[in-house]
Amino acid sequence: MRFGKKKGLTALAKAGGCGSKIGPEDLREALGRMPAFDDKNFIYGQGSGDDAGVYKISDELAIVQSVDFFTPIVDDPYTFGKISAANALSDIYALGAKPISALNIIGISCALGIDVIGEILRGGAETVAEANAVIVGGHSVDDSEPKYGLAVTGVVHPEKMITNRGANPGDAIVLTKKIGTGILSNLAKASKQISGNVHDEAIESMKRLNRTSAETMVEFNATACTDVTGYGLLGHARNLAEASNVCLSIKYSDVPKFDGIEPFAIKATKGGGERNFSWVKDRLTTGNGISNEQVMLLCDAQTSGGLLVTLSSDMAERFVEELKAKGNRVAAIIGRVKAGAPGTIAVY
Repeated sequence: MRFGKKKGLTALAKAGGCGSKIGPEDLREALGRMPAFDDKNFIYGQGSGDDAGVYKISDELAIVQSVDFFTPIVDDPYTFGKISAANALSDIYALGAKPISALNIIGISCALGIDVIGEILRGGAETVAEANAVIVGGHSVDDSEPKYGLAVTGVVHPEKMITNRGANPGDAIVLTKKIGTGILSNLAKASKQISGNVHDEAIESMKRLNRTSAETMVEFNATACTDVTGYGLLGHARNLAEASNVCLSIKYSDVPKFDGIEPFAIKATKGGGERNFSWVKDRLTTGNGISNEQVMLLCDAQTSGGLLVTLSSDMAERFVEELKAKGNRVAAIIGRVKAGAPGTIAVY
């Protein structure tokens, strides 16, 4: 299955998947104009780069809420629904929480046909069911540019959630999925296909829930986590480093990435990737031999990407081996947390 053909859902969108997000700089400026909410039970979600909001109900229960929707990254409606739902659920998993319910959000033209709309919703519903959650309703609007996603509610023990604020110097950094989905989707829209099965591999990766990675990181006492989506690996790494008041050191050669995409990284990251680079460039240092293509690959806007997890160094290799035993063959240790200027990243 290819990402897209010239005529299909992707042709109706200016940008696909999480590449359609507002850039991180503009979003942070806009959010800065919102008043803060003073409620002692609102325990997480007002910081920059937070993955979801958490509201404490009791000493043992908090609800976790997030919403995510985007334009098509593939032409097949069913697959679009599955990818978008997996992406929306990821914010709940990033906190080590359990999703329990979701609301559909869809904007689409009925001129595309009820079959198309129904297949998008079917794909989303099947993925929500895979997460052992339920869809309890939703909302639709007539829109010439298709958009689909979910508002998700989850639950977590308020003392056991994993946020982006707990990374400690000396921790290892683990990434649980390959990067490069934005580049591959842009190449497909331009009718360029990389040889091999890399496009199909990327689609399967985007459809896959982060459930197993999340449940396993809880077992291994992860110190911090964020999911890697529209702001790219470096953009989300900056948010985690900033929230935890640490510096992240990333070894480029250890980062899992789809084969054959590096030569296309500059041209195929225009738009979202360029905004992400603008967001991190003042916080970024690179070692000798790190090229512009490699930096832009790390800035590529991901859709339904993996979890970026920090945990103690003595647990990291066991964590990765456990993920591999559970079927995740690409999870890898990609660097270390260090003391340093908060929010800075070194790539070597």
